[in-house]
Amino acid sequence: MTHRAVVGVLALLLARGAVLAVAASFLIPRGVGILLNVVIVGVDLATVLVVALLLRRRGGGLRRFLGPLVPRRDLPFAGITMFALFLGLGAGTFVGNAVVYAGAPPLTASSDSVPLWVGLWSLVVMPVTVAIAEEALYRGWAQERLLTVWRPWVVIAVVALAFGLQHAALSATSSGEAVVRVIATGLAGAALGILRYRGVSLWALIIGHWAFDVIGLGVPALLRSLA
Repeated sequence: MTHRAVVGVLALLLARGAVLAVAASFLIPRGVGILLNVVIVGVDLATVLVVALLLRRRGGGLRRFLGPLVPRRDLPFAGITMFALFLGLGAGTFVGNAVVYAGAPPLTASSDSVPLWVGLWSLVVMPVTVAIAEEALYRGWAQERLLTVWRPWVVIAVVALAFGLQHAALSATSSGEAVVRVIATGLAGAALGILRYRGVSLWALIIGHWAFDVIGLGVPALLRSLA
C-alpha cells in the first residue's frame, strides 16, 4: 500500500466527519438538531456507495467484503459488540467529563421539538444505515487497508480518533461537549476496532451497532416525539 493510498484512506475518514459537521452547522436549523438523524442517512448511503466502488476497483464487492451472515456465530458477538459500545461510551464519557469539567457536566435541557415521523425514522431507518456505513468504512475498509502498513495498535488508535472526530459536531451544544463526545465515541470505536482485529465479523459489528443505536438513539427519539 503506497503513501498516497494511505492518505486517501485517511482523507475518506475525515471527509465523512467534515460532511456531518457542515450539515450540523449550516444545513440544520438551530433548535431542531434532531433533524440530523434524517440528514445522516443520506451521508450513510453515500459512504456505502463510495466503499462499494473502492471495493469494486480492487476486484471485489460489498457483499463479498461483508462475508456470509452466520447467526450462530454472529449474534452472540453482536451482543458483545453492543456491550462494548455501552462500556466504551460510558467509560469515555466519564473520562471526558473529568477532563473537560473536572466532574459532572452542566445540566442542559433540550428544546428540540421532535415530530412523530422523525421519531419513527430515528428508530427504524437511521440505526440501519449508520451501522452499515460506519462499520463498513471504519472497521472494514479503513482498518483492513491500514493494517497492511501500520502496527495494529496504531491503526486502531487512528481509526478510533477519526470515528470520535466524526461525532464532534453531532448535537454538540458547546466545545466542551464536543470534546467529551470525541473522547467517548473514540474509546467506543477503539473497542470495536479491537473486536474486529480479534476476528469478530463485520456482520456481528453491524448488528451490535444497530441494536445499540436503536436502544440509545431511536427509542429516546421516538419517546420524545410521543411526548
